[in-house]
Amino acid sequence: MIAAASPPLTDLLPLRSELQIRPAGHDRDGAPVWALQDPVNNQFYRLGWVEFELLSRWPAGRADEVLRQVAAETLLRPTQDEIEALHQFLMQNQLLEVRAPGHARNLHTLHQRSHASRLRWLLHHYLFFRVPLLRPAAALERLSLWLGWIYHPWTAWLVIGLSAVGLGLSARQWDTFAATFAQSLSPAGFLGYLVALFVTKSVHELGHALTATRYGVRVAHMGVAFLVMWPMLYTDTTESWRLADRRQRLAIASAGIISELALAGLATLAWHLVGEGPLKEALFFVATTAWVISLTLNISPFMRFDGYFVLSDALDVANLHERASALARAQLRRVVLGLVEPEPEALPARLRRFLIVFAWITWVYRLIVFTGIAIAVYLFFFKLLGLFLFVVEIWWFIAKPVWNEMRYWYSQRARAPHFRRVLLLAIPAVLLAVALWPWPTPVRAVAWHHPGQSVTLYSPLPARVQFMAQQGGHFSAGSLLLILDQPDLSYHAERAAITRDTLDAEWRGVLYRDEGLERLPLVLQGRALREAEWQAVVAEGERLTLTAPFDGKLVDVDPNIEVGTWVSPRQPIASLIGPDPWLVEAFVTQGELPRLQPGAKARYYPIHLPGTAWTATVVDIEHTRLTQLPHPMLDARHGGPLPTLPDTRSPLQPRDSLYRVRLALDMDGKSPAAVGWGHVAIDAKPRSWLIEQLKPVVIVLIRELIF
Repeated sequence: MIAAASPPLTDLLPLRSELQIRPAGHDRDGAPVWALQDPVNNQFYRLGWVEFELLSRWPAGRADEVLRQVAAETLLRPTQDEIEALHQFLMQNQLLEVRAPGHARNLHTLHQRSHASRLRWLLHHYLFFRVPLLRPAAALERLSLWLGWIYHPWTAWLVIGLSAVGLGLSARQWDTFAATFAQSLSPAGFLGYLVALFVTKSVHELGHALTATRYGVRVAHMGVAFLVMWPMLYTDTTESWRLADRRQRLAIASAGIISELALAGLATLAWHLVGEGPLKEALFFVATTAWVISLTLNISPFMRFDGYFVLSDALDVANLHERASALARAQLRRVVLGLVEPEPEALPARLRRFLIVFAWITWVYRLIVFTGIAIAVYLFFFKLLGLFLFVVEIWWFIAKPVWNEMRYWYSQRARAPHFRRVLLLAIPAVLLAVALWPWPTPVRAVAWHHPGQSVTLYSPLPARVQFMAQQGGHFSAGSLLLILDQPDLSYHAERAAITRDTLDAEWRGVLYRDEGLERLPLVLQGRALREAEWQAVVAEGERLTLTAPFDGKLVDVDPNIEVGTWVSPRQPIASLIGPDPWLVEAFVTQGELPRLQPGAKARYYPIHLPGTAWTATVVDIEHTRLTQLPHPMLDARHGGPLPTLPDTRSPLQPRDSLYRVRLALDMDGKSPAAVGWGHVAIDAKPRSWLIEQLKPVVIVLIRELIF
């Protein structure tokens, strides 16, 4: 059954009397454009030549009469479909007067659709809403008379020069600047950044408002906007669309960023010039806040901040995001589905390609930003509400657009070539199979190599070197390696021996004198004490003679140590390496442990020998978390690969949860030249990439769903 076609539009409803049409310059191809202003809602609609000519004759009242007048008085030949589409647009945006009951019902229906329930409005707008506070038009006109000098070219050059000097001084004192920033990361510093943010945003919005006033644009109101519950100042410069000069609109859009950058540059210079005190701290907060906000947030064109409006005016493309997304969706449908999709609008090829790439980058950027916002919302509220809002944000900003596009693809599947439909189903199936298939991927980890049997020689106490064996020599167990001397120890040994000998002579004399027998116990006790002291000193002195505990080779002798040099107990003097095979110690995460087993083969890549791979075999797997790195060279603070925790009792405590895996190097009788670190790839049990990626997600979901 074929539905009956709707009758053509005949009678036109009149436009609202307060609507205004103003010239808005020219399009990219030179065609004139106009702006239709709705002063009640403070909305502007851009009109092309055809729409302007139709609205200029709209009071004729009948569609056929309007079409006839346009065709007779201009070179245009609008169609019935075009005037009906314009009438529908005016009705949807409530730009027509209410005359008939049927029209009133239609407007009421549109009003009900546009004003959803309070709950839905809250869900859609709690992340961003505005609260108007001021109507500053009169005050801005008086202020612009006083501050007209800031728009002089000499002012701009002066600010640029002073900012360059400030940046140059910061580059020369970068260490001081970085240290000051690190010190500012505290609760008091956070409060300072909040105050600085208020100051910079006030200057930012004042730049918009003054520039708009300078070009005769009325600033309807200023107020506070809440972005993810965070208050920010805003200025309503919607009426800038009244301007026909695109450069003036561009100046208004970029005035905020320029003002903020000027404030950042001047505050940076002032920070270097003033003395220590509260003022210097305040200038640092203002400078860093203005630089960071301007260069990371305001300048980005991927969200509706200043950078977006600047790019929109520079390209002369209104509704930049929507139009770029429409072009990108059409291109995606043509490439993926092979659909013969019409272009949403005719644009130059170069601009069209730019907008498509811009839309793709915007999609990726917004995916990251909205995911971060959803996580922030979840963490900000209590668990039940946070989880609900997290799901809402993921659905509304990420899943719903993808779902709508997939629904369109499904509805147009009959138009797609058969080969494309098969390919569209086969590619995801193949990718899913590849992601689920258990692939024998190796476990990769940071590792270091060292001798299987080694000892580092230290002096037991501060001493002076009397003898030291030659580096590279081979020594058997018990061979002499190092002789140290401690003069204080020799003095104490000599004094204890003299005292002991004196007491020896005294107790022997007592045995031959009857009158001294009562002193004999005291003499014997003193003699025993001095004997013990002498033996302790002798034993301590014996520790100053170091011998080889096993057969090995002496390496890593400190080149700064020679006979007569004093050494500290914490100063490594040399190392003795035994004949046992060298070992590799790898540091793997907990999730990789179940995939490893003793006897597995591995390849070790030393960092000091690029392109070299040594084979190794797993000999031991520890299931206890590593609490201290085995060597300082592995610490990231010393140029190593593993980050450690600062300000801990153990200076080499790793930041991450790591587990030690020992491997024996297969060097065919050869040995590495020295201890070092590198990376190891260990053969492991096969695993599915997708399952491994889903495991932490499932763990987090189970943990967070338990209330």
